[in-house]
Amino acid sequence: MTASGIISRLRDELDRTFTTLNAWLAEDVSVRKFRSRPDEWSIEEILEHVTLANHYLLILIEKARKKALKNPDPSRIKYELEGYRLTSPRLEEIGVNNSFPWNCPRHMMPTGKKTPDRMQAEMATQETRLRESLSMMQNGEGVLCRTAMSVHSLGRLDVYQYIYFLLMHAQRHIQQMEETAFGCNIIKRS
Repeated sequence: MTASGIISRLRDELDRTFTTLNAWLAEDVSVRKFRSRPDEWSIEEILEHVTLANHYLLILIEKARKKALKNPDPSRIKYELEGYRLTSPRLEEIGVNNSFPWNCPRHMMPTGKKTPDRMQAEMATQETRLRESLSMMQNGEGVLCRTAMSVHSLGRLDVYQYIYFLLMHAQRHIQQMEETAFGCNIIKRS
């Protein structure tokens, strides 16, 4: 896979994911607050969780990006890109709701204190930061630094894969919101 192919794929996923998240933020308050069961998160709580998870994942992504950009070696980039795969079956499962048990860390639990406007502003900033990271690593530098990911025994992910993980995590919760919305009889988004 080429560096431009990786960047293009991630930008497409970014567009799709954040467009859908913003559409959910724009839903009527009755839809955003709907809870099909008392023990389930509302759509608004799911969106808050996504902003929290993005916050922490972006810290790791940006730290790894800086390390990858410190001493980019074109020959190593070329070597790493030979036969490169952005994703794997286990990484794809991150984007599928209920594909495996996943307990939310306490620091990523929604509190209900964030307004939709604040979440929208945070998501816009997060999207911008992701786009900036991709622009800085457009020559393949993202393959140079790997960081551990314990979720679903993924092992070590490079910076591009970490960005993909963030987007798949959001897609997982988009599916969760669709299921919740289906419970209150509104049209599902795709």
